Amino acid sequence: MLTMTPFDQNATIECLPTNIYKDLINALDKDTAWITLANHVAEQLQYSCTLWVQSLKETRVPHQTPGERLLFELNIKMCTIEMLRILLDDCGLHNVLSIISDPEPLQITTHPMEQTGTNILNIPFGRHLRLFCKAVGMPPPSYSWYHQNMPLQHCTSTDLDIAIVSVSQAGEYKCKVSQIRHDGILVSTLTSNSVYVQICSVPVTIEEQPHPVLEVKEGEDFTIYCKAGGNPEPQYQWFHDNTKLEGEITNVLHIEHFSSKYEGKYYCHVYNDVSEVYTDRAVIMTHLPKLKAVGKRALIIVNGDYHSQESLLTPTNDGAYIAELLKEIGFEVICLKDLTITQMKKAIQLFSKLLVSGVYGLFYFAGHGFKMQESYMLAVDAPEVYLRKDAICESELLASFLQNDPELLIVILDMCQILPSKQVICPRFNLFYCFAVSLIIYICREFNTEIYNEVPTVTEYKSKKNLRNLLQAYSTSGHRPSYERLNSKYGLYITHLSKYITKDIPVTKLFEEVGKSIDSCFKDEERNQIPMFASSITKPFRLTDVVYNNNYLASINDFGKQTFQVNFKKANICVKATISIMEPYSNVIKIEVASSQHLQIRFFNSVPIERNNLYQYPNKNECWIHNPQTNKGPLIVSVSKQGTTLGATELHMQNYTSPLLKLIGC
Repeated sequence: MLTMTPFDQNATIECLPTNIYKDLINALDKDTAWITLANHVAEQLQYSCTLWVQSLKETRVPHQTPGERLLFELNIKMCTIEMLRILLDDCGLHNVLSIISDPEPLQITTHPMEQTGTNILNIPFGRHLRLFCKAVGMPPPSYSWYHQNMPLQHCTSTDLDIAIVSVSQAGEYKCKVSQIRHDGILVSTLTSNSVYVQICSVPVTIEEQPHPVLEVKEGEDFTIYCKAGGNPEPQYQWFHDNTKLEGEITNVLHIEHFSSKYEGKYYCHVYNDVSEVYTDRAVIMTHLPKLKAVGKRALIIVNGDYHSQESLLTPTNDGAYIAELLKEIGFEVICLKDLTITQMKKAIQLFSKLLVSGVYGLFYFAGHGFKMQESYMLAVDAPEVYLRKDAICESELLASFLQNDPELLIVILDMCQILPSKQVICPRFNLFYCFAVSLIIYICREFNTEIYNEVPTVTEYKSKKNLRNLLQAYSTSGHRPSYERLNSKYGLYITHLSKYITKDIPVTKLFEEVGKSIDSCFKDEERNQIPMFASSITKPFRLTDVVYNNNYLASINDFGKQTFQVNFKKANICVKATISIMEPYSNVIKIEVASSQHLQIRFFNSVPIERNNLYQYPNKNECWIHNPQTNKGPLIVSVSKQGTTLGATELHMQNYTSPLLKLIGC
């Protein structure tokens, strides 16, 4: 129960001493406390709160504040000091109320330990610490919670509720309660009893790993950092190439005056009484000056729609993805899908002419393949029972690419490296598909035995200068399968290669990281796929290296978007057509016809071909054509309306074929 000051409780507000009246006005104007009181008064009088507050703001008396105007209105309404006290108490303006109330001594009525029942709490990681403290007095008490004698920010209410997310949160908690007058003068302070928080034992977890790759210049200092959590507090021990670094027992490793002897892999052993872990390796290497390339050019061939072999699910997406990433780092890209062996050979010959001195070249193939002494790539027209002569071997590829001495050559074969089966292959499950065979096989009959009796053609590959700066990467090692998951957009290898191919790291380090990533993620049957690479690189090449001039392929590969009129003379109809490449694949074009007359457009090959290459979008006036340069006759475009054919015309595709497609031909 509040005690009144020795004022006549039935007297009106205007009877208050002048200094008390001014204190009330200042307190109401501070932090717009007057609005809280005005809204409460409006509710009691059944006024419109909005209109009432607005009227108080729009005072006509010069220099009259809203708080002063509010007290004036309450005076008019014969509000007594006792009524004002009740109004202030009801709307929680206790700081203002204290101006017209007798002071009451500060007293803590509830200490934090009274709610918990103990002054020692054991709290697991991730749980909440909840404490409560209550005090009474006039002026009203204010609260401030402390941890280890340090104030906790934003913890200024009777309740403390914080999540325990660090071992540093263990220790003493208490609440300091203060009485502060309306004019800011401190009246009194009390401190609650303390509660001591102990955090349950927690295993070590790495919260921040060291940076995976760090290049340091000769003579410079470098620092490696990691961060771990746990209870008891984690301890640290650093290692360099598995050698313990004496005295390096903090989470920061600092090395002064770097030289080549400090190169290698660094990691930290982090432990406490509960568990131990090791950080990832940080590779420290000497910083080398960036190289420049005359040009950066890539040829991507992906085969998935095989004529006689099992179709593959992801190569088309894989090729598009790697093409996009290579373009991001400045490569000119030729991207082709579903090529015959003749087309593959012509594309390889064409690309080899672009790999001149100073050029970085990259070749990527995804599709069916096998290994017999060498790696062999299968084109889409490979027969069901194929021989080595029906495929393209890696030595043939290298012999072509190396003849003009490119500065750097990277060959990536994303395919199986297994032997051709001597038995028929019968898939049983669709959990995984191998790029050359299904995972489960049954022996039914002898199959493809002739390939083992075939005398292979050996192609010698050499360059005019030397064979250095060649890197050969394989999605799997010799005589092992390469997988793609059902319901996955990308193959397993490209999923991990894509994480690193745009990073500014040496190419050898790039493929090392891909191998580590795959090894840490593959499970069960996938672990039969073991990526590998071989390298003769002697310079710090990076795929991100700067290019002098990189617009060479535009003359043969730049098709652009072409718009023209298609006339159906007999029907007296003219429509607009647009032909464009279906990026990123240079050998797939799209034709769209725009019509505002509700016409239906159909497309047909005038000369039937053995394997359909024309696909009409259902209910759309558009189609796409794969390898349009192989068409023997014009494309027939017909127009109809409401099922009635109105006319047809010819579209000669050779007029809309890029120089690149003319070069690789049929």
